[in-house]
Amino acid sequence: MRKKTTILVFVIVAIAFYCSYMAYSYDNRIVNNLSAYCNIDFRGVADSQTNTVTGATLSIVDFRYDSGPLEKFFIIDVDDKAYKIDSIEISAQPPTYSPKDFSTERCFKHTNTLFVTFPPQVLKEISQAAAVKVSFTYLGSNSAIELPLSAADLQYWKNQLQSF
Repeated sequence: MRKKTTILVFVIVAIAFYCSYMAYSYDNRIVNNLSAYCNIDFRGVADSQTNTVTGATLSIVDFRYDSGPLEKFFIIDVDDKAYKIDSIEISAQPPTYSPKDFSTERCFKHTNTLFVTFPPQVLKEISQAAAVKVSFTYLGSNSAIELPLSAADLQYWKNQLQSF
């Protein structure tokens, strides 16, 4: 009986360490591009009459255990030229603890959304870029999250800006 209790305690401790590691590793993710870190949605905005792109928006949705909200800060680096974008909206939602949401990314995680509207001169640079990198920060964080676009994402962005 004592052996079974010891094994049970060991299993519970191991599960607790594993869960704490997963929470730590999720909020301190090591990735090589933006879409591996969070959900992104880049869309060109076209004039319906001329069918030409007049603008574009980017939505970044990040799910994390840390409750720190996003700061109103966004920098895009296009071929080593940095642009600070001021047209930003941010929102945060607390995690859900509902059993019906247990299998989704929202369960136990804070949802942070950053919505950026780009000025036309930046879009022209993006449409011809070889490399694009974005930076954003969380309140109370010592460093910015700075990640490049993957080749596939950059090509998608360029496709959204074809008529620019």
